[in-house]
Amino acid sequence: MPEPGVRPGTVKIQVGAAGICGSDIHEYVGGPISVPMSSPHPLTGETAPVVFGHELAGTVTEIGPGVTRVDVGDRVAVNAALSCGRCDSCAHGWTNVCRSIGFHGVTGGGGGFAAFDVVPESNLHRLPDEISDEVGALLEPLATGFHAVDLSGARQGDGVLVLGAGPVGLMVVLACVAAGIENIVVVEPSATRRSLAAVFGATRCLDPRTESVVDVTHNETRGHGAAAAFDAAAAPTSLADAVASTRPRGTIVNIAAWEKPTPFDPTTLLFRETLLRGSLAYTVGDFDRGVAFAADHAATLERLITRVIGLDDVITEGFDRLAFERHDDIKVLVRPGAAPSAASTAAG
Repeated sequence: MPEPGVRPGTVKIQVGAAGICGSDIHEYVGGPISVPMSSPHPLTGETAPVVFGHELAGTVTEIGPGVTRVDVGDRVAVNAALSCGRCDSCAHGWTNVCRSIGFHGVTGGGGGFAAFDVVPESNLHRLPDEISDEVGALLEPLATGFHAVDLSGARQGDGVLVLGAGPVGLMVVLACVAAGIENIVVVEPSATRRSLAAVFGATRCLDPRTESVVDVTHNETRGHGAAAAFDAAAAPTSLADAVASTRPRGTIVNIAAWEKPTPFDPTTLLFRETLLRGSLAYTVGDFDRGVAFAADHAATLERLITRVIGLDDVITEGFDRLAFERHDDIKVLVRPGAAPSAASTAAG
């Protein structure tokens, strides 16, 4: 593909690091889910093929006309959420559920799995020196965790349940700790991920293949049940376990992207008035909170990174390995390199 050029209001970034997200793998294996196929996305005007990579950070190399907030040489992270700014949701400040919601690196407009990317200035967050490009590429899932915990209504003194300790589930754990929640049960079959959840602040970690999620959660919450449960697993039984593990009027927050419909009995919500809600991405404020948190906890966040690969290895060592091989990876980052090849320069 040709190297992208700046347009008015946009910024060109030399990508330092980009994360492979679980939603990328869902698109690869079970999609298209969000990738526009038959008609152009209303905000990007693109259909497949599109460039992937919506978790990224790098250095500004060029600014387009009208850009005032960043300059060449600034290090930035990308807020991937695209919104129209005109619909009712945007008017309320709910830009993450814009009627035309899109994501840079998913629905077109560019992406981080490339040497260079061009991004609207409004989607950039400047990085302090304390945050490396690698940690900067973790801010997108971190902001997602902060947003989910806010929506749950959980607060200090509550017990919560987190199903799935992949990157987003682990970010939920960190966000819970930041909110003062001290009783956190984590469900995860991977021993490596359970260990990191404990380091991050989980008070009880269990393997659902050998222990009952419902029994452990009720035991850890003195029989009350969890005030909130976060489904970051999209496993066959995770939603039912979340419902059965929450207290009356508890909240279940679904953060997971499901590849296909799952059987569910809504009557299970009825007798305890359980609230089931979705949590999509984040707002600008959530991302700003993530930047502030990462500046103070960069070393903690670095523990999520289990492998760093080159751009040429994205399919074999990234997508295929994450999708089809059994492993204990948590977050795989792609480091595209400092410059395009001679061939891509010529194509531009």
